[in-house]
Amino acid sequence: MQTLSDPDSRLSTARVLILGAGFAGLATAIRLGKERAKAQVTLVSRRNYHLFTPLLYQAATGLVDPDHIAQMVRPAARKYGFTLFEGEVSNVDIDAKTVQTSFGDLAYDYLVLAIGSETNDFGIRGVSEHAISLKTLPDAERIHSKIIDSLERALVISDQAKRKRLLAFVIIGGGATGVELAGSVRDFVKFLLNDYPGLAEDQFSVVLIELMQNLLPGLSRYLSEQTYRILSKRGIQIRLNSRVMEATDGGVLLSGGELIETGNIFWTAGTKSPKLVDNLDLEKERGRIKVDQFLRVREHPEIFAIGDLASISDLKTGEKVPWTAQSAVQEGDWVGIALSRVLSGRKIEPFVYQDKGYMLSLGRQVGVAEFRHFKTSGFFGWLLWRIIHIALITTTRSRLGVIFDWTFAYFYKRNAAHTEH
Repeated sequence: MQTLSDPDSRLSTARVLILGAGFAGLATAIRLGKERAKAQVTLVSRRNYHLFTPLLYQAATGLVDPDHIAQMVRPAARKYGFTLFEGEVSNVDIDAKTVQTSFGDLAYDYLVLAIGSETNDFGIRGVSEHAISLKTLPDAERIHSKIIDSLERALVISDQAKRKRLLAFVIIGGGATGVELAGSVRDFVKFLLNDYPGLAEDQFSVVLIELMQNLLPGLSRYLSEQTYRILSKRGIQIRLNSRVMEATDGGVLLSGGELIETGNIFWTAGTKSPKLVDNLDLEKERGRIKVDQFLRVREHPEIFAIGDLASISDLKTGEKVPWTAQSAVQEGDWVGIALSRVLSGRKIEPFVYQDKGYMLSLGRQVGVAEFRHFKTSGFFGWLLWRIIHIALITTTRSRLGVIFDWTFAYFYKRNAAHTEH
């Protein structure tokens, strides 16, 4: 088996520059600190917090306070000895080994590209104008406000057709984010209707649209079938093999000519690499940077690419490593260990992805989980999802905040303040 070493490993203070404070980038910085790497580690991020994206859909549906899933990075920087700069990255000069940012140029000896991905609307007409994506904290706040706004407007409208349109919520994309958002929107609206006299449960609908023939493309048959069963049982209308042709202010037009009338379109159908990656003269595969078994960019061994922007092959199966938080953490942690060992003159083995299973929360007291030797759904799947995700939150403040939010929402009400107009 090949191993990785570095002829320049005698450098005592190599400059390691990490772009992005998502799961992959932050895991790299923390691991380098834990390993006491012989390096000057700098992390550049457009925001000074780490967004815990697995709970983003819950911020959109009033289950958690948005502030509680925005985990501050500076305490981690102080604890693990890396420098954090907040700013925008405009370009990477690979030949000069420098990165241009909004606050000046930064030189590096090793570069870790971990800036994640952005929403991909595939050029479908009207999506950018009429649909709300779910990728950032402002996105979640927009969806939350849109749901409340639709209920408020529906309450004062006497026209039943217009009211039905305002109370129809369409989620486009049946991947993990889409199915979790669909289940949570259903619960959110159902609970809120108690506070809106004159609006009845049979007046609202949630529709989930997926292009492929099954939900959760790329995941197991068990997860797909259980998710379909659970969501259907909860009254969510699922449209499989359905291609969206256009999004308008009147609704969603499907390829067969059907118009689903709605004033609420939420887009979770795809992501793509950021424009910065598109502009880099590096080998790519379907828009993502192609890396070798050491997660290095081909022909540039000083550059690592990890997370959503990287195309990584699983050494055991030959298939692509999924673009999930779980895999991003593994990749970042591995790069941190690899760089530490390389800088101290030691050899390392190739990256091996460990599939630790998959879990989904599909609504109040219902979820589904699958591990290597264990499968479950229903209440226990939901409870397991919550326990594990609480453990994954890195800061005590955020962990306690989310626990409080969940407890309050379970026994009382979700946040339904209409804060954006």
